[in-house]
Amino acid sequence: MKGYHSCVMKGGVIGIPIIFMLLAGAIFSFANDDVVEDWLRNNSLVIESEDGETLPIQNNESWLVLIVDFSDSDNQQSSMISAAETMLIPHAQNYINELSHGTVDLEIDIHNVMFTAPNTMAAYGSDTGIKRDSDIDGTHLPMILAEEVIVEFSEAIDWSKYDLNADGSVDRLLILHTAIGQETGGDSNRIWSHFAMFQKPLNLPKGMISSHYAMASLGSESDGFGTAMHEMLHQMGAYDLYPSDGQQTSIWKGVGDWDIMASGNWNNGGKTPALPMSSTKETIGLYHYQNLTFDWQQSTDNCNGPTININPADSFLPSHKIRISNNEYVWIEYRGGNIYDESLPGTGLLVSYQDTTIAGYDDNELNVNNKRPYLKIIEADGNNDLLSGTNQGQATDLFSNGSSFGSQGIEVRNHDGILVDWYAEIIINTEIEITFKTDSCSSQFTVNMPNHAITTLLNEPIVFDAETTMACNLENNLVSTDGRLVSVNPSQLYPDSPTEVEISFNSAAQHNSKTRLIGNLSCNSEARDIDTEILSLSIIPQDGEFSSTIPVTNDITIAVPVDFVGSGSHTFSYTIDGPLSRIASSQQTLSISETNSILAIEIQPRGLLSNNMIVNGEIEIMDSNDNKWVINVTLTAESTVGNSLNDYINPGQLIGLACLFAALWVFLTIKDAKSSSTQVVEEPIISPNMEPTQLDAWGRLIDD
Repeated sequence: MKGYHSCVMKGGVIGIPIIFMLLAGAIFSFANDDVVEDWLRNNSLVIESEDGETLPIQNNESWLVLIVDFSDSDNQQSSMISAAETMLIPHAQNYINELSHGTVDLEIDIHNVMFTAPNTMAAYGSDTGIKRDSDIDGTHLPMILAEEVIVEFSEAIDWSKYDLNADGSVDRLLILHTAIGQETGGDSNRIWSHFAMFQKPLNLPKGMISSHYAMASLGSESDGFGTAMHEMLHQMGAYDLYPSDGQQTSIWKGVGDWDIMASGNWNNGGKTPALPMSSTKETIGLYHYQNLTFDWQQSTDNCNGPTININPADSFLPSHKIRISNNEYVWIEYRGGNIYDESLPGTGLLVSYQDTTIAGYDDNELNVNNKRPYLKIIEADGNNDLLSGTNQGQATDLFSNGSSFGSQGIEVRNHDGILVDWYAEIIINTEIEITFKTDSCSSQFTVNMPNHAITTLLNEPIVFDAETTMACNLENNLVSTDGRLVSVNPSQLYPDSPTEVEISFNSAAQHNSKTRLIGNLSCNSEARDIDTEILSLSIIPQDGEFSSTIPVTNDITIAVPVDFVGSGSHTFSYTIDGPLSRIASSQQTLSISETNSILAIEIQPRGLLSNNMIVNGEIEIMDSNDNKWVINVTLTAESTVGNSLNDYINPGQLIGLACLFAALWVFLTIKDAKSSSTQVVEEPIISPNMEPTQLDAWGRLIDD
């Protein structure tokens, strides 16, 4: 009895603090329901963007190649493995050797078993409208195939060999399917060759994971070699240098045939693809270039800078990189002298411009806009045929003897529209000699205009920063092509600190009109040449935030308010990006006015949502100058089945009620335990020194 009552007392001692803790939790939840709700939202399931990292090229590369056939094909395993060997070995090793100047060793392992997928090719390659290889809910169908292949061979392969930096993730995986790729002109049921990140890494034996893969066509035979190498360079971090979005209608081909990451993967029918340009080599971890800095020396007529000498007969020709702003560069490189450059449009000096401020790194859509390129060829013939999409590169893109570029010859401007203050003169004999010159040996005056083209209200000034090392009068020689007069304020600059300067016009512009601002701003006779485009609108959207709740299963139209400045009305284009794009559809155009600035977005869950899941995304609104305003969207999926308590009270109150009920349960348990203590059945007490009494089946003593 003493032992039993001791247990009851201990239970009460333990239970009472628990009751007080639960009551304290209830009080906190009721008093701080907003804090609780924020915590829950921050720790709810979220539809995230694809995640994962690529690894730059390594000195020792090991690639795994898996071959997959389809249920509606009857290809022989031995012939497909032989075809893969013919396509890749030794051609891939030769390509990587030339690319790296012999610094990288490549080993390729082609798995000796071919996987036959459970479905037809069309099940993995059918297009939905303009969406390549996708079903109606946006699922990337070939990714399902990749998952099936990896799962099939999960236990049969030593995946650690292809983890090149020992972080537990497979770095090199090429899946070759036996059909012809859609990129070669196949029908809409075929698979586009691609590189992709899994939405969630696949688990492999020994704690390893697979985060990404490359997929190309074996059915294209040797013509598919360039495309296979293109996709494998993606696994090293290379970006597409052409408009790669399947929904893009641009005729621009990026840098065209000059780089394997554009149309250069098809040089010589894909058999000898172009090598990457210097910027791509840098991206994948090959730093075969020299940074060029200018140390100007006064001469009779101007200031002389460095001279570059290039001998095409040399086995290794480093490129040169010139910084023209904090995030913009000019690249100079010689193309020619190897089997892969033989199929280029020409051999000689290639110059390109790179702007690393361009958005699109995360979704590999950097070089989609020829008005705002990430990388473009500075075309020596000056006709911009490559930029306009007239061709994919030609020999006249290369600089020849007697040509020049920079502030003279072929102009080079930064994304502010400001002309560089140097120029390069080219002399070609047996060697190529590039000499840099400038009109002023020391730069004392800098101008920082808005990036790219400008969008303003009808009578709004243009604001920019100017800086000088010596006080000066700011001289204005700017002209607006629409005939308006241009003034600049203030008219004086003082040294060592940026000054905010306004460019104003003598009258308002017409709505939806474009003009160019052309001419010079000068400080102490040092001029900056400006050429930039201005779009004038009566109403302009603004960046914003939007959050709302949506049903888990039902379609719904949400109304997103768009902030704006100005008056009148105008129609803009817009896109939906991020995870939100998987469940949202829209009209792609938006009319904003003082009376209507609501954007209607149709939400179709398509079975992708669960209760309390958070969906993030961006609505990107654009004008005809390609300026962009972003609305960050956060949607929370909430179930409405059965009109649960969620429909009437918030999460903080729900948690408070749960704590109260739990405290009541503990209290009743203790109370019940105490009352039951009076009903204990006593057992016979047996002394250690006594023999137990023997009873028969009817309870009578048994005589010995």
